[in-house]
Amino acid sequence: MSRHYQVESGMSLTGSNADHRILVKPSEQGAAIANLYNEVAKLTGGSSISAPKVNDAALGMLKKAAKDLVENKGKSLVLSGSNNTSEQVIINATNALLGNIGTTIDFNEYSNRRQGSDSDYQNLIKEMESGAVSTIIFLDANPVFDGANNAKFKAALAKVGTKVAITIAMNETANVCNYVAPCHHNLESWGDANPVAGNYSLVQPTIAPLFDTRQAEESLLVWSDNTMNYHDYLMENWKSMQSGSGFASFQSFWDNCLHDGVFSTGATNNSVSFSGDVNAAASGVSQPANAPLEISIYESVNIGAGQYANNPWLMEMPDPVLRTVWGNYISVPVNWDGINNYTAFENLEDGDLVDVDINGKKVSCIAMRQFGQFPGTVSIALGYGREVVGLTGKNIGTNINALLEADNKGYTQYYSTQVSLKKLSKKDPNFACVQYHHTMGVTDNGKEENKVINADEKILGYKGFQGSLTKRNVIRRTNLNELPKAVTELKEERAEFKRLNDRTLYPGHQYKYTSGHHWNMFVDLNSCTGCGSCTVACMAENNVPVVGKFEVHRHHEMTWLRIDRYYYGDINNPNVVYQPLMCHHCDNAPCENVCPVNATNHSSDGLNQMTYNRCIGTRYCANNCPYKVRRFNWLDYTTADLFGINENRINGEELPFYADNLTRMVLNPDVTVRSRGVIEKCSFCVQRIQEGKLTAKREERQLHENDVKTACQTACPTGAITFGDRNNKESKISKLIHSPMAYRVIEEVNIDPNVVYSMKVTNRSEETIG
Repeated sequence: MSRHYQVESGMSLTGSNADHRILVKPSEQGAAIANLYNEVAKLTGGSSISAPKVNDAALGMLKKAAKDLVENKGKSLVLSGSNNTSEQVIINATNALLGNIGTTIDFNEYSNRRQGSDSDYQNLIKEMESGAVSTIIFLDANPVFDGANNAKFKAALAKVGTKVAITIAMNETANVCNYVAPCHHNLESWGDANPVAGNYSLVQPTIAPLFDTRQAEESLLVWSDNTMNYHDYLMENWKSMQSGSGFASFQSFWDNCLHDGVFSTGATNNSVSFSGDVNAAASGVSQPANAPLEISIYESVNIGAGQYANNPWLMEMPDPVLRTVWGNYISVPVNWDGINNYTAFENLEDGDLVDVDINGKKVSCIAMRQFGQFPGTVSIALGYGREVVGLTGKNIGTNINALLEADNKGYTQYYSTQVSLKKLSKKDPNFACVQYHHTMGVTDNGKEENKVINADEKILGYKGFQGSLTKRNVIRRTNLNELPKAVTELKEERAEFKRLNDRTLYPGHQYKYTSGHHWNMFVDLNSCTGCGSCTVACMAENNVPVVGKFEVHRHHEMTWLRIDRYYYGDINNPNVVYQPLMCHHCDNAPCENVCPVNATNHSSDGLNQMTYNRCIGTRYCANNCPYKVRRFNWLDYTTADLFGINENRINGEELPFYADNLTRMVLNPDVTVRSRGVIEKCSFCVQRIQEGKLTAKREERQLHENDVKTACQTACPTGAITFGDRNNKESKISKLIHSPMAYRVIEEVNIDPNVVYSMKVTNRSEETIG
């Protein structure tokens, strides 16, 4: 099993999936890189370099990380999160010492993505300031918002005579250009790509242009007096690739590439060795600061640097770590008083408004207490605070992009040591977080007990009792060296649950589900990274309405699938487990018994169904659901209601969100759009199940295992979700649900859920456990 060390100051998505997090201040990152190199050099016979001092706790962990890396030479990998080129050279040198170049680092199929240069961008500013630029064309770029020193860029841009923006929507850069050339959406365009060496992709339109736009490449051809249309230009360019493809004619080659979407010329054979000057690089390492407070600035998983700010699905997708929506929130470190209370930096509470001064520029932010945030540091996401954008993203959150600065080589630095924070006397009135219980067994030394205890259990109520959280069958987790013991305990507990459940006065209906289909879902907690792809896929597939920040603040969120995030372990530096939670389609479902109109019922193949036009909105089922995965549709999102007062507006739009005809084009025609006043929830993508059944019936065959895949399953980048028919004994799902690490959440209450989880296993070093 692999082991992952993460060096950071704030809890990132990658760090939350690490076995060990090594906490440093942002200004110590370079020192950590240099010290790791020295530790590896000591163990491999390399020469050391001058390295700034890093905090003692981090140095101890870096030594352990170096030991693990050297023990796995050629099978390890060191990645850089620094934008300092000197520190990147040292990272490359570390990989060279470990024998990773040519093994875990492959130069034969290298990536061609993200080839922009920060220093070139800064040089452009100087050229514009000097008047050397007469014409500039922006293609799908918005440096007036997301570039470092963007105010300086905007001022310099005013000296350029001709400014053209090619864009599908107005943005801050297009707003100051002389000309805007509206271009096609990607789904309306032809194109090609070479994202990885030796692999080429063709892009073809799936829809005719909706508006009076022109493809960006077509505009460039017209402006260069080329009379060829872009489709023909693209085909002409691909003729040079036919040689060696095995196709006799270009037309057959072209048709095949269009069909497959990808054409591979094979990997190149590049022999690469490290030749950098690591000693020279050491002189460019950033020096740790003595500042009382530092800030790290990062791109969020959903909004990026702001380019996705107008996507309501991504705005409503909770930040995987913070669990907040509709804005960026400044993370502040959490402490425990050792008795009965959590405290935070400057006594901040979730939702408090703060003034933050970064490099002499002030912004107002919303505070969020964050476990795993290194003391003396705060962190916040980029990409919010857009002003020239669609209504979804306009003035949502705080513009941190404007505070980015570059180092003396022109490279953007995503941290600052010149920062101060002042608590204001008011809160955000619409603070929107979808999770209010964050821990599942975080440990620290109790002052009254004088021993290590579960701090979160102590503060439940007033001096709550130990075991009140961790003894519940919600999250099962262990460390690799304790796995055999944990599996034995799980087996014994599940046997006891079965013994109790078999003695129920409320008999089950298992005899009904032993023939035909019986649908189950398996979620591997070791594969789930918490990225949120499944939540967005579920919204898109099932026409789940976006409700906006105010409604989420009122706990009226509508997502059918949520990902709970829990901290456990050392309270100052915890591990994290992510748990996707959807309707469990229980065979003894407590929601079904209490519906007075039989709107929720059970199908013969194990699905908990909702008959929307029968539901009268009593919400008895939601109250009876132990997983809290049923959603009540409080408002009219489709303008089907007679009363305008019930219609919802997300961010000041004139028409309700789903009343706009363009927006309605995203709706899935295979799924009904629900009306106000009904309960809705995960259906296991019943429309996909029916499609698979009908396909098998039309082809006069049995339903195959891969005929039905849910939206969340197909969107998951790690394959954490498996769906299938448990009655098919040869299926993958049938084997997974009987794994010795498999368990059902709160199985002991005998609701017989059809969603099964796998125990979370970390691989923490035995030297540091506890």
